[in-house]
Amino acid sequence: MSLASTATALRGTRTSTPEVIADVIRTLILRGHIDDGEPLRQDTIAKWFGVSHIPVRESLRQLTAEGLVQLHSKRGATVAPLRPDEAEEILEIRLTLEIKAVSLAMPHWTDAMLDELETLLTEAEACQSIDRWSDINRHFHERLYQACARPRLLNLIAGLNANVERYIRLLVSQSDYRLQAQREHRAILASARVRNTASLAALVEHHALETAVQLRQFLLLHQENKLRVEKKKPLRKSA
Repeated sequence: MSLASTATALRGTRTSTPEVIADVIRTLILRGHIDDGEPLRQDTIAKWFGVSHIPVRESLRQLTAEGLVQLHSKRGATVAPLRPDEAEEILEIRLTLEIKAVSLAMPHWTDAMLDELETLLTEAEACQSIDRWSDINRHFHERLYQACARPRLLNLIAGLNANVERYIRLLVSQSDYRLQAQREHRAILASARVRNTASLAALVEHHALETAVQLRQFLLLHQENKLRVEKKKPLRKSA
């Protein structure tokens, strides 16, 4: 399926507002349909949605504020890269915020909510689609701390997740991270059921730090592979 067709499918019946355009482009980036460093041409995007450049520019500004897009004075917009050191820092910040959010949410947990997490994990273990597994992974984490009733805190965590999710998807597709994450999720849920605050914080920290280590190693290898490919490309002859 072409990018244009995928964008149309993701938009569905929604009106092509700047928010909807940003949501579609965000999804394309997070799911790896558009790689880091690739251009986001306003003409092309405007054709996908049948709009002028104005809502496209607004959507790109929104994604720039989220850290997913970079705007260049001469080259226009490109998908923002994520360097290993930045990924590690983002995950360290997210860890601190997640532990706080989970501690605030814990008094409001219900058995029904924890059963919902159990259902998510069961589905994840049987899931073959990386896109779907990644969605479940995000929902599991969000559901853990959703009840904290701190909208600004949740927005900060969501913004950090948006910056690393596309790389975690790649990590899942090219390593055994998925199996490790599922084991750690099971341990987190077991601790959540007995409301063991100290154990839960330790498990969430371990899960986040393990993810950071694996992601950093993966990104370093990803960078090396990209440089190797670039070096193999033939040089363009000057006119």
